[in-house]
Amino acid sequence: MSTSTSTPTPTATEVCMEPVGCLTLDSPPETWVANAGIYCDMGMALGLTDRLAGIGSPRRFYTGYYEQLPGISLDKRAYPALSRGTRLPKESFYAVDADIHIMDPVWIVNTFGWTEGDVAEIANNVGPFFGNYIREKGDAWHDYRYYTLWEAFEKVATLFDRRERYERLNAVHRDLTETIRSRLPDERPELLLLRPQGVPPQSFFPQYIDDSVSDLQWNVVEIRDALAGSDIPKWGVRIGYEALAELDPDVIVMETQFADDFVLEEESFREYTLGFLRENSVTRDISAVENGRVHAGGINYQGPLISLFQIEQAAKVAYPEEFTEETLFDRQQVARIVSGDRG
Repeated sequence: MSTSTSTPTPTATEVCMEPVGCLTLDSPPETWVANAGIYCDMGMALGLTDRLAGIGSPRRFYTGYYEQLPGISLDKRAYPALSRGTRLPKESFYAVDADIHIMDPVWIVNTFGWTEGDVAEIANNVGPFFGNYIREKGDAWHDYRYYTLWEAFEKVATLFDRRERYERLNAVHRDLTETIRSRLPDERPELLLLRPQGVPPQSFFPQYIDDSVSDLQWNVVEIRDALAGSDIPKWGVRIGYEALAELDPDVIVMETQFADDFVLEEESFREYTLGFLRENSVTRDISAVENGRVHAGGINYQGPLISLFQIEQAAKVAYPEEFTEETLFDRQQVARIVSGDRG
């Protein structure tokens, strides 16, 4: 694979994405790496795991949902991790030697202390960067365009010349969204989104719901944010049991950004968390606790496949009396798309 900034030839592909600009490729990348669940999941959706050379942070890539897709699985332990604790050393990029890095280089500079020279070194000596940090909005350093999940996915699909799979999956996403929204009741419950600290949790990071990728599912189901209008800061604070009681939400959802650190299964979650809140003198009278509407959330690093499962789960959590069926989208259909089956 080669890259250039010249005018594309008829057989070349040019793909543009802030903040990296435009890449002109004379053939799709043969090997690639990504950091976490958003872009790794895109590669999974496009059937590109046979070209995956490494994962930046495997802890932030939850693969459990794939078990629900017939014939589809991924063992992320089979791929080298580029991160070393809290470090992302350049040596890892040289060792993996991928054709392209589906990562936001500005994010790398601001998160891991790289310089622009470090980015240029890896881009020139190993392979270019292509990505935009779209998980959450609010970082001061992110002063360029954000993309929606499906806008970013379309660009990655174009990069790898797999737009047909993108279009088919996008149709599944649209159908799921339209199905859910056509059945939403008039009354919208208030939901409190939290990131728990400890199991059982002793404190919580409150999470305002916005239009970022990490909150995609809650916007689809048009839930009301229990934090809206409160005096709780949006960033950098923890709240305790008293704050939860004061907010008194209809529904509590606890999510994680570290998929391997927190129980995602509902049964185990209820045993360790809902039971604890019911026994606590401060939290037991919260509406969500009294009514048993405290749920395990998903992983907020979600790509196109993971988001399908989490949109479905969000609908059931928010409106359990309306969405009672076992599934809201066809797993077999999605599995066929991922595998490249056009039937």
